[in-house]
Amino acid sequence: MLIGAHVAARGGIHAAVDNGLAVGAEVIQTHPTPAQMWRPLHLEEVDRELYLAKYAASGLRGHYLHAVYLINLASPKETLLRSSVSSLVHYLEVAASLDADGVVFHPGSHLGAGFDSVLPQLAAAIREVIERSPPGRARLLVENSAGSGGCVGRSFEEVARIVEATASDRVGVCLDTQHAFASGYDLRDPSGVARTLDEFGRLIGFERLGLVHANDSARALGSNADRHANIGEGEIGAAGFRLLLGDPRMRRVPWVLEVPGPERKGPDIGQVGLLRELAGGQPPGGEGSGGSAGGSSVGAVGGRGPQPPGGSGADATEPPDGGGAPVQPPPGGAVGTPA
Repeated sequence: MLIGAHVAARGGIHAAVDNGLAVGAEVIQTHPTPAQMWRPLHLEEVDRELYLAKYAASGLRGHYLHAVYLINLASPKETLLRSSVSSLVHYLEVAASLDADGVVFHPGSHLGAGFDSVLPQLAAAIREVIERSPPGRARLLVENSAGSGGCVGRSFEEVARIVEATASDRVGVCLDTQHAFASGYDLRDPSGVARTLDEFGRLIGFERLGLVHANDSARALGSNADRHANIGEGEIGAAGFRLLLGDPRMRRVPWVLEVPGPERKGPDIGQVGLLRELAGGQPPGGEGSGGSAGGSSVGAVGGRGPQPPGGSGADATEPPDGGGAPVQPPPGGAVGTPA
């Protein structure tokens, strides 16, 4: 199976290839534009060609783009809705130009109106995005939310209804482990993992699963708080991830880390190696390496390890005008020349 990380793209999208290789990633995820701004990417042809050449030579086996956090397809404000649709169309255009695998996005918040009332608008907006986007293999991946406030996609049932209502093969799902845990899906022991995955399969279907965001949780089960922790240092624990990674249904798609890292600079080679070790693979550097900056191995981490002071890093920020879920943006930067 493929293990990767969210990496920075400062200095040009081609820099993400180098950053991914530096942490031992097999797949990468990037923010091609600033995560909290409506700024499109103007990618010069020379930069595109440089990226494609470096990616082809790298051995990387996947690249996913994460859309901006301002998107809210459930907003009652027409201007915000139009900006959200246009931003997702732009991201799929960028994905097509880079031959990327998918675009991950947070659907937004119903702002108290209720999920049922906004579902038709959500589905229509996603269908419009697909219709306006260039053909390509990149899928639009709906990410489940941690469940705070009126965020949509807080349960597998809501995610399933969004995907079903769009009626498009180009729409799939990104499963975030921390968000699922925060929404009440217990991932710490065999019975909890089995119940969670069985429910995912029954409601959504694993054929819709396109990507996993691998994040431990800095908050308790059912907290509805979007707070990521390093693998093995949060409430889910290494034992929970070993169970998830051992399920054949979860091994057919890439896993991308969005953890704060030991120095709060994002996923490092230790976290990537630890996740690979939990999946049954050899960590970079040979046997006995892996873990975080302290060099801890899987055996040293055990179950739920100690939580670092201050949780997972930066406090969440609420996007203006009822945008997407409260988020702690993963490290990364804009690329190209914003408009």
